[in-house]
Amino acid sequence: MDFIKQLKAFDEIGSDNLTPNAIAIYYHLFMLNNRCGWKEWFDESDYWIGRAVGIRRRETILAAINLLKQKGFIDFERGSKRNQSTKYKIIELSTRTILPHENSAEDSVKHSAKDSPKDSAKHSPKHSAKDSGNIKQETQTKTETETKHSTPARGKFIPPTLEEVNQYVLERGLHVSAKDFFDYFDAGNWIDSKGQHVQNWKQKILTWEKFHKPEPQKKTRLQENMEAAERAIAYFERGEAL
Repeated sequence: MDFIKQLKAFDEIGSDNLTPNAIAIYYHLFMLNNRCGWKEWFDESDYWIGRAVGIRRRETILAAINLLKQKGFIDFERGSKRNQSTKYKIIELSTRTILPHENSAEDSVKHSAKDSPKDSAKHSPKHSAKDSGNIKQETQTKTETETKHSTPARGKFIPPTLEEVNQYVLERGLHVSAKDFFDYFDAGNWIDSKGQHVQNWKQKILTWEKFHKPEPQKKTRLQENMEAAERAIAYFERGEAL
């Protein structure tokens, strides 16, 4: 499976046919399969999907997963046991046949062009000069209203480089992997778990740290015994000194 082609195909097909939750879950499964070495089937639990994309309700996760399967983006098989993980399969999109409801706007224009000007003139209503004036006035009023209530566009988001992310992590003393953060969002076209484009990556990495702090490593039995021996030696050395 071609990593870049798969992402581009999903961005073109999935953005208009899926919910934000389904898009976020797809990116999570896609990156997980990448880390697994592109297995045909791989395991993941509902719990870890929810943790990764920020969804707490299991019903919401199941609805998004079922939608992904219905649209032909993934396949999955539920485990026979209650706590058994689900097996997932990423469907390759580069060879996918476009469904009727996924036709592009260009195809729609081609079909509409088949209607002859004669037929269009036959079925189009005739408007008087008065009606034309009313339509023009309504259009002008609508345009002025939209302009009045429109909000200024935000500055275009410029994704950071891995070096910039790594430098920010060091400056803030964050306990996260800059590479993991960068790879996750860069592969997902900088779209967060809610399906929204990231506007401030520095703010996003602070939230990322809350859910991806490394757990403290437990000492092995050998390390505990070595430390106990060192303490005992230090104790007897102090006793001899006295």
